[in-house]
Amino acid sequence: MEDSKLIKTTSNRNIMTRLGLTTLLGLSIASWNQTVLAASVTDTVSAAEAKTIPASEDQILHTDLIMLALKADFFNRRCRGISVNKDFNKVNRLFITKYSLTANNYIKTYINPDVRAEKQLQELEFKKELNKIGGCAKAREQGWRKQITDLFNELYRQAEQSTWYPEE
Repeated sequence: MEDSKLIKTTSNRNIMTRLGLTTLLGLSIASWNQTVLAASVTDTVSAAEAKTIPASEDQILHTDLIMLALKADFFNRRCRGISVNKDFNKVNRLFITKYSLTANNYIKTYINPDVRAEKQLQELEFKKELNKIGGCAKAREQGWRKQITDLFNELYRQAEQSTWYPEE
């Protein structure tokens, strides 16, 4: 179906390139890529079936902001015992006031129609990376909290100033 597309950014692993850092949460950073993969929701996405469509830099910025907010909240929940989704809620307030669109609806429209599944996938990837480096203690030693906070604040500031507006 043409009107139901799964849009998945390839930039969610490239968040740190904006600040010139090479890793965050153990993710290797590839070169900046401004493409998204689109395929029918009913089909399984494979590299052969996926087609590349361009995305604006601002759309990628907004997607990166949401993904980083999720990662920040996962870190806070897992390593700091803070159960409030503070950063995701902050992004949600920005999106509602600026675009009349919730962050969940942004995910549904531009990232994955199954919001819950996308959040679970992001949390699973976060937990894998956290376990790979040795848990919360090692993450604290490596300064994950400061890196996440600094990058989140920078992306949030850029999103506030962005002239991009979501199109249907």
